[in-house]
Amino acid sequence: MKFLNKITSKLYFKQWTVGVAKEDIKEVIRNKKQVVDFNWLHTQDKMQSYADPFITIDAKTGNVVILAEQFTTGKLNGQIAAITYTESQGFSRSETVLNNGSHLSYPLIFSEKGKQYIIAENAYNTGVVAYEYNTDTNQVVDKIKITSLPLVDATILKKDGKYWLFACMLGKGVFSELHVFFADDFFGPYHSHKRNPVKHNINGARPAGNFIEVDGEIYRPAQNSGEYYGKSITIQKITKLTTTDFEEEVYMQIGAENFCDFNMGIHTINSVQNYLVIDAQKGHFQPVRQLLRFFAKALFSNKKKIGFYGWLINTINAEICNIELAGYFVIENFVFI
Repeated sequence: MKFLNKITSKLYFKQWTVGVAKEDIKEVIRNKKQVVDFNWLHTQDKMQSYADPFITIDAKTGNVVILAEQFTTGKLNGQIAAITYTESQGFSRSETVLNNGSHLSYPLIFSEKGKQYIIAENAYNTGVVAYEYNTDTNQVVDKIKITSLPLVDATILKKDGKYWLFACMLGKGVFSELHVFFADDFFGPYHSHKRNPVKHNINGARPAGNFIEVDGEIYRPAQNSGEYYGKSITIQKITKLTTTDFEEEVYMQIGAENFCDFNMGIHTINSVQNYLVIDAQKGHFQPVRQLLRFFAKALFSNKKKIGFYGWLINTINAEICNIELAGYFVIENFVFI
């Protein structure tokens, strides 16, 4: 079944969006509750996605502010956007907070000494950078590099007088190898854990949001990409964390099966006060488009194979859109010569 799901999922063009629910994350953890009553951010453009949402409260207005990666599906053009949410008016238009011309994602929000920081993933370019964030103006006002390591989805926990940085690293273990680093100061220097990588598992290694502290216990959301990327979230319970040892155990699973249209996956969860934010993906059944994307990727992965057929497939892939399953295929903006 897992193999079949992995294959069939590739026939869907996937779009990510964010959802907000009025829920206390502590009660979700205590009762292993599956939350389904989300308000979803809808976009007209299928190519436009929002993912990796983190959440804070505007101290001046009391409104919920969501920071998320905004990107075009299939392109590494991520930027960090802010979206205001209120129960009466829903979601505001997104406003760009951070765009440095490279791919940014996973805007971790961390409070330190009365200031809020955004730690956005920029593994392909600058490593881990902390940006001081002003919620009143939705702007970053300063930045400090924490480490030059190409870390993915860096997530920080303050515990026992130390700062613990959890992340995966670019390379073969980007989805399955968890690394831990520790420091005496938020800005570092961070030292590698003695057992790195402390975990080898495609289910439950890569971080999926901020740590959750409930009744003296620490829980760590992690991605489960066992069937395909972004399938679900595994909540891990940390049972041991020292500079020389690390242990955690599976506590619960959070899936997207009951999220109406957005039921193909979930890979980030965060909370503030009594609000919960997640991302989830919607599948647009487009087998022709997906197959063309696959062949284009295969051809262009080897420059020696680039030629007329490679160019043709890439061109067709760029021109086909809105292929819907309705007993037939509708192909728009495609010109036969």
